[in-house]
Amino acid sequence: MPTSFEAETRTGRRRPGAVTDPSVVVRWNQAAMDAILGRYQAAGNRFGPATVNARALAIIHNAIYDAWACYDRCAVGTRFGGSLRRPRSERTLDNKNEAISYAAHLALLDLYPEYKVAIDNMLRSLGHDPDLTDPRRNSPAWIGRRTARAVLDYRHGDGANQLGTPAYTDTTGYQPRNSPQTAGAFDPATVTDPAHWTPLIVGGKVQRYLTPQFAVMKPFALSRPDQFTVPAPPAYPSVRMTAAIEELLDISAHLTDEQKSIAEFWLNDDVTPPGAQQMWGRYVSARDGYGVDEDAQIFFGLNMAECDAAIGSWAVKAQYDFARPSTLIPFDRRGRQIQAWGGPGRGTVTMDGLDWQAYVAVPPFPATVSGHSTFSGAASEFLRRFTGSDSFGDSFRFKAGASTVEPGLTPRTDVVLHWPTFSDAARQAGISRVYGGMHWSFDNEPGIEMGHRIGKVVHRQAMRYFAGTHR
Repeated sequence: MPTSFEAETRTGRRRPGAVTDPSVVVRWNQAAMDAILGRYQAAGNRFGPATVNARALAIIHNAIYDAWACYDRCAVGTRFGGSLRRPRSERTLDNKNEAISYAAHLALLDLYPEYKVAIDNMLRSLGHDPDLTDPRRNSPAWIGRRTARAVLDYRHGDGANQLGTPAYTDTTGYQPRNSPQTAGAFDPATVTDPAHWTPLIVGGKVQRYLTPQFAVMKPFALSRPDQFTVPAPPAYPSVRMTAAIEELLDISAHLTDEQKSIAEFWLNDDVTPPGAQQMWGRYVSARDGYGVDEDAQIFFGLNMAECDAAIGSWAVKAQYDFARPSTLIPFDRRGRQIQAWGGPGRGTVTMDGLDWQAYVAVPPFPATVSGHSTFSGAASEFLRRFTGSDSFGDSFRFKAGASTVEPGLTPRTDVVLHWPTFSDAARQAGISRVYGGMHWSFDNEPGIEMGHRIGKVVHRQAMRYFAGTHR
């Protein structure tokens, strides 16, 4: 187990004149990402659970925000409103930092107890005592622990089943309609309903639908998990579905280095969904010279948007239970010759349609709607409204040969990904799933739009908290 956290953004650039050191809010955000990454890597999993991660980040930043709000003249918290507001003489930066740190510390311990040593050391590095469990009433440490405990108690009953054995176990009784298929050895004879999700057998392990109970989890700002939805996928078989299959076959046969780089960058192996959106927030904080006040608000709203995006997109997945390209394309094109990407380093080859494969690994849950697209649409909408502009400006250089799918081969030369606007970043994140063969186009664009609608609702709710008008 690590004994310290040292996460940084992959971009990490700051505009000239920006603050040299990130606020304590950003530092705890980085620590949270380290804990998230460490847990799923320790388990040997390729993917971090996007739903669980979104909820964890939302809880941590809800606790941080509620502690901070006690030291603001207007803002109200989500659990106590303004009843714990401290007098003006106590609204110092030191007190805010201390309250925030004790809140984040308690929330992280609740969510990632296996990293207690590192979490304690993080608090200690900020000048605070992790062994302080009974602080003086109304002190910053008491405020931080009191507000965090209230958030945790509330969220323990939100339907995610964090306290289950094991944690986050399905509570819906979901059963797939199709038997599991071995990745790379598709057997169409065992398919019962090709239009529905089929679990894969990867490395000898059968995929299990990741947290289907998030489809009925308690949201932050949405009135209910299924407040928004997307149009139903095309019927199978149909002309529209044939066109969707042909589109992905064409993309697969003509994958460019840029498309491969986009597919891999947004796969988020190193930061896990919705980790990319945390980088957006950190970049904005550095770009605009934010301090603890702005960071407490932006990361609160951003992660409430991401959590509601997870809940909303999982409600749609439960509604349609639609097949991934990784199973429907081999079923549809079995016995027919196709042109497609042939595997790492092989380029485009002629193959039996039964052998078609996605460029990137496929996660364990249904296709429609794309979570990446919904997460990204929600984040871009919230950040656009919070900052007052769609302007973003971040970029990333994907180094030659840095591919994890085709290491040493792809891309042949450096590929620079840049996002002038939040909308551009959201669109690229969404299309990355189509380039990678994980999703259909009809999963992507409606997902981005649904994300925008979620981001708008969350922003409106968050602003009421910030202004002290929430009731």
